[in-house]
Amino acid sequence: MLKAGVTAFEVYLEQALQEVLNGYRVTIDGQQCSLRLASRGFESPPWGTLVKAHAVLKSEVDTADVKWARDLRHLLTHQDGELRTQDALEKFRDADAERGREEIDRAYVGGKVHLGAERVVRTLDALASAVCAADPAVWSLVWGSGRGDDCRVLAELEQAKLIEAAAP
Repeated sequence: MLKAGVTAFEVYLEQALQEVLNGYRVTIDGQQCSLRLASRGFESPPWGTLVKAHAVLKSEVDTADVKWARDLRHLLTHQDGELRTQDALEKFRDADAERGREEIDRAYVGGKVHLGAERVVRTLDALASAVCAADPAVWSLVWGSGRGDDCRVLAELEQAKLIEAAAP
């Protein structure tokens, strides 16, 4: 659930930015092209592009809680939840979840990270908070009073090489 939640968070941030870009066209060599986030040859843009593009909208989506959640998702996905180092153990150990457990049931280097329902909910709530902070800027640019600010936003996104033209 946590891995899927972090992925859904990233997908939402990408879709929100794309919603901002959907109404614009540029003409290149006589061809009308739509705008999309720069994806560097992949289907979706890299995390850094999402962070920088949301920063142009004055939204911070790479908070300490989000970084921690993304790091945990990496551990769960690419290391099968194994705490391979002392640093990983210190970063991801949940003392509250271990309270009252036998020594054998506590996290250790080489063991698995303990999640527990409370930790998962806390982590997903942190992601939801980042979305709630980003939503007003996106909403304003797409449907609200921020439409007049769209030239600045598009210029900043283009100057930072965060958007590209897409063939029709």
